[in-house]
Amino acid sequence: MKLLKTFGILLIVIAVFGGAMFALNLYTGPIIEANNAGAANDRLNAVMPDAKGYEDITATLQLPANVTEVYKETSGQGYVLVCTATTDYSSLPMTILVGVGADGKITGTKIDAYGDDSGSNWNTKLDQGDYLSIYVGKDSALAGVELMGGVTFSSTAFKTAVADAMSVLTTNNLVQAGVKSDAQILEEMIATKAPGFSKLVEATASGNIEKAFKADNQVGFAYIVKAGDASFLAVVNAMGTCKVYNTEGADVTDAQAAVVTEAKAHATANQTSFATTFEAKIGRMMTGATDFTALPLDTFSTVAAALSFKVEGTTYYAFYSRSVGFHQMDVYYVLDENGAIVKMDAAELIFDEEYFMAFGGMDTAAYKGGFVGKTSESWTDDTAVIATATMTSNAMKQSTKDIFDAFKSMNIGGEQ
Repeated sequence: MKLLKTFGILLIVIAVFGGAMFALNLYTGPIIEANNAGAANDRLNAVMPDAKGYEDITATLQLPANVTEVYKETSGQGYVLVCTATTDYSSLPMTILVGVGADGKITGTKIDAYGDDSGSNWNTKLDQGDYLSIYVGKDSALAGVELMGGVTFSSTAFKTAVADAMSVLTTNNLVQAGVKSDAQILEEMIATKAPGFSKLVEATASGNIEKAFKADNQVGFAYIVKAGDASFLAVVNAMGTCKVYNTEGADVTDAQAAVVTEAKAHATANQTSFATTFEAKIGRMMTGATDFTALPLDTFSTVAAALSFKVEGTTYYAFYSRSVGFHQMDVYYVLDENGAIVKMDAAELIFDEEYFMAFGGMDTAAYKGGFVGKTSESWTDDTAVIATATMTSNAMKQSTKDIFDAFKSMNIGGEQ
């Protein structure tokens, strides 16, 4: 009897303890979930400080590859987007957060992860000073947001990611799109109409030229020009060829003679001439070269000069490209009448060799020789690759593509 009584008391204790633990689990379970949610919210709150909570709406939207998550703030304050930014000069992407208010204005941007612990693939200068803060208050037009000097590649990738994030919201009618001015539309068009113009440096404008830009690699100029009530984009390459575009992107060169004249006059007065040094360089590359003739090109790439010449009665074509690798590149090509590379040379291929910790050297002669005989049809990017020297490799790819395009544009011997 005594044993049964003791056993009964034990059962009661177990029951009470079990009930207490069940009640404790009911009480602490939501707290744990809330704490987890709170940690996630803290991450997003970095770009939307007054948020009450978030709803994940990622699955309800069609997203570009570099926008990975979209959250709606539950009290109607706006949205937070998670994006990745990638360049050819980084092996790992940077993850960024973009907060956008219900009014379509950016509430904050933040670099959430560099892709590795040290951020060595990205210049951490982006995360310092006032660069990130210049996005605050901007709508999808991103008017006045410039790239950051010294970190052009990283800031370009950052701006592109923010623009894509804003596009997700505007195309899904979640926020109203910002309105771009004609000048901004034309300025943003430079990258597509003159893709070889590296970082643009603002130059002194005059007359009807509202804004003037010089390509940092000195291959040309771009202008926003006023003509009557309209504004136009005029681009002038290093050989003096000019093209004019309206805000729709249409080529209106023939109809805007006055714009052409003013843009070319400004460019001629300020353009660095490469003719003399280029001719001398080709003379050293090709023994017996004579009859040099400068060639105008209507391409707006990295090609800064072109000429034809003869060696023992045979005609050749030479091109000088100023692509940008780790530093400014100077790359020279000689092509035969069929468009095949006869020679390629570069002033310098590897800059600051000690910077490339894994660089084990290269057979420069063999590398240059690998270009000989290549045509636009037989060329592949692999020919330009230098192990561990990503920036130089990419610059050489660009230069080679550009000189083949330039040769084709001359339509030598008929349709190429």
